[in-house]
Amino acid sequence: MGYKEETELADVANVNDNNEEAPIGMPPQILMKVSWGKQLKFLTDEDKAAVFTNIFNYYLGDDLVEMNPVAEMFFATAAELFDYNINKYEETVKLNRIKGKKGGRPPKETRNNPTGLLENPNNLKEKVKDKAKEIVKEKEIVIDSSSIKQYQNKIRKIIEIDFRSLPDQQSKFFCYDVIELVEKLGWSRFDLIVFGTPAKDITSVLSAYNLIELEQQVKNTRRNYSYFLDKLIE
Repeated sequence: MGYKEETELADVANVNDNNEEAPIGMPPQILMKVSWGKQLKFLTDEDKAAVFTNIFNYYLGDDLVEMNPVAEMFFATAAELFDYNINKYEETVKLNRIKGKKGGRPPKETRNNPTGLLENPNNLKEKVKDKAKEIVKEKEIVIDSSSIKQYQNKIRKIIEIDFRSLPDQQSKFFCYDVIELVEKLGWSRFDLIVFGTPAKDITSVLSAYNLIELEQQVKNTRRNYSYFLDKLIE
């Protein structure tokens, strides 16, 4: 299982199910690609009917109806995307259960800046609107590969943290940002963007993934992960 081309994103439901023992089930929506329409023209009406039937059978766990070789080739390609969508849905449900168990994200109005590590969101919006008027520039910290690996291992322990044990609100915000980024990016993209992309390229990389709305969360995480991980994870 698994759709290997990470340029595609699954359309997964935001399921807030806190019952860890409940079965996850299948996504409520079936993800398809508009570009498939160009391939469908090579199928007969009977082939299209078989493919359409099998799409639902695949999600429902029913036996597939017989298809001719051309239809099978089309369906095999489509099934890769279906598998990816199913996996992403399962990951989303699991992460939402974790977030629900931890009590949910604290209200935004309580997000103050006692450490000076996180910037005011209004200031950040102004920086984006007018680069020429930037007052604060990102400071890149260069760390060697062994340190990166250490932090990659540490950051994967964030989802296991009992949020009741966290020492302050800023630590909670950092952990929630990490969980939400992993939910939307997956670990491989998260590692690429947080640990392997120059600061100047963050905007273009997120734009390529159609996830530009994550830019500020990514920047906050990149800027603060060493501080919080050293503080929270042994």
